[in-house]
Parts: sequence; structure tokens; C-alpha cells
Amino acid sequence: MSLNGKSRSVKKQQNPARYDVNSLKRALRILELLAEEGKALGVTELGRRLSLDKSMVHRLLATLSGSGYVEQDPETRKYALGLKIVELAGLKLNSIQMRSVLKPVLKELVAQTGESAHLAVLVDREIIYLDKEEGTSVLTVRGGVGLRCPPHSSAVGKVLLAYLSDEVVTEILRKSGLPRFTERTIVSLSALKTQLADVRQQGFGIDDEETFLGVRCLAAPVRDHRGAVVASIGLSGPVQQVSQDRLGLLIDLLKDVAARASAKLGCPASPPVRRSAMTSIEFRWDEHV
Repeated sequence: MSLNGKSRSVKKQQNPARYDVNSLKRALRILELLAEEGKALGVTELGRRLSLDKSMVHRLLATLSGSGYVEQDPETRKYALGLKIVELAGLKLNSIQMRSVLKPVLKELVAQTGESAHLAVLVDREIIYLDKEEGTSVLTVRGGVGLRCPPHSSAVGKVLLAYLSDEVVTEILRKSGLPRFTERTIVSLSALKTQLADVRQQGFGIDDEETFLGVRCLAAPVRDHRGAVVASIGLSGPVQQVSQDRLGLLIDLLKDVAARASAKLGCPASPPVRRSAMTSIEFRWDEHV
């Protein structure tokens, strides 16, 4: 009796999952059909083409419309692909172009520093690594293309946050949170915003063992033809190599490479990178909490 009751319970729990998967497949098929047709279609036509009843099509379209994936013409009541599709396609095309154009720049940074170099962008609330070149030193930091992470603890993330409005930064971090990865991770919003102001003033960001103990990262902004920050180039390595006495040199090299990357994306010429007078930076990670 108890076993049978448990079996019935498990079966009931599986049904919603199967329903969700089927609904997802049907919604994707609607998007594919609208793309194939290249014109707006009504509920009746979509239902007939997909062998679905009108009530199901209505529900799927309501969900897709609410997220911006389809739009309804108020006069014809027909549906077409929405701007969200265009946005996603644009992001994909831009990332492909950016990787291709900036690959030589990453290789150059590795050749100059010996440390690993990476290219990252901010999508919604996460940092996504578009490209990576492994360092040539004996000790290197490894990581994969496509890796996602919260923006608050990484150098590339701080750079990308730094050039957003205060309201947008607050909203992103409200949703993603500020999880602690190490004892050095900044988990205070006010402390992070103070550091973002430093990033804007200095033109670079630092992750001082805030994501992984023993790993230090630096990053600088990459701008497009409008002068807007669209990506971040970073370098990372063990603290023994990205050391206090090398920071000034590494920062200068990184900012030079980021400036050349920006030029490749059509950014208007900017003044030459000012050489850093620093030979070391004092890290006050005890103030991060």
C-alpha cells in the first residue's frame, strides 16, 4: 500500500516535467515556423500548421509575447518574431565578430606577459568568457570559453559593471547577489561601488584572490565605434607571477592592448595610455566585507 502510494506520487511529479518539455518544444517550433515564413501568422494558421488546438497556441504565444520573443499586430491580431530574437541574434553575431577580430590581441597579451588572457562580455546578470589564450608560463590559470560567473568578484566583471549606470548595477547585483567565494570576495554593495568608481578613474580592474585563492587577475575595458564599453580584456595568473612588483608593468601592457582592441572595433583614437608610476598596489581586502 505504501509502495503503491509512493509510485503514484512519483508519477504525478513526472507529468509536469514532461508537459514543460513538450511546451518548450512547441514554443520553439512556433518561433521556427514564424522565421521560416518571414511573415505574421494568426493563431488558427499556427494551430493548423503545427497540429495544435487554438487554446494551446494562445497560451504559448502569451508566454512568448510576454518575454518579447513574438509580437502581435494590434490590427490583424497576427504574430511575428519579436525584437528579443533580433537582440539575441545580434549578441551572437557580435560575439563571433569580436572573437575573430580580437584573437590576435589576446595572443599578443600572452606573448608580452606570459600570463593567460581572456575576453569577456556581460549578458544579463552574468559574465561570459568569449575567448581565452593560455599563458606560456610554467604556472598558468586555466578556464574554458563559455564559462559563466557572477560579475562582482572578477576583474573583467568589475570593469564591465563600472561603466553602467548606478541604477543598472544595483539591479544586476540585486538579482545575482554577491556570493562569497573566498575570504577576500567583496560582499558589500557599497564597497563594490567604491571600487567600481576606482575602476573608472584608473581604467583597469583587479581581482585580488576574490574568486580563487592564489589567483590574481587584471582587466581593462574594450570600446566599440561609439566609445561604449562592450567587452573586457583580462589577464590572470598565480599571485607569485601577477605579483606586487610586476603590477605597474602588467597594467600598462594590458591597457595598451585594450586600447588597440578598441581601435580594431572602430573606437575613435584616444590619448596614449599614461604610464603607471606604481610598482606595487596595496590591497585592502579587509575592507571588502
